Amino acid sequence: MGLYTLLKIDKSMEKIKEQRKKERECIAAYYDKRMMELLDPLYDDFQKWKRGVLSQDELSDRIHEFHTGNQKLYSLFCQNREFLLKLIEWENQNEVKE
Repeated sequence: MGLYTLLKIDKSMEKIKEQRKKERECIAAYYDKRMMELLDPLYDDFQKWKRGVLSQDELSDRIHEFHTGNQKLYSLFCQNREFLLKLIEWENQNEVKE
C-alpha cells in the first residue's frame, strides 16, 4: 500500500468521523428538544402544586404521565442511528410553522 493510498484512507476516515460527529450533535439536539417538551409542563405542574392550584394527587398523576412519556422517549432513542436521523429529518421538513 502506497503513501498516497494511506493518505486517501486517512482523509476518508476524517470525513466519516466528522459526519458521525454531526450526526451525534443532531441526535443530541433532538433529544434535548423532546425532553424539554416533556419537562416544561411537569415544571409548570410543580409550580402549580406549590401555589396550591394542583393537588398532590393531581401532581402525582402528572409525574406518572411524565414517566410514561419519558419511557417512550427512551425507547425511541434505543432505535438505530439511521432511523433516528430519518425521523429527525422528516420532523424538520414537516414541522408546523407558527
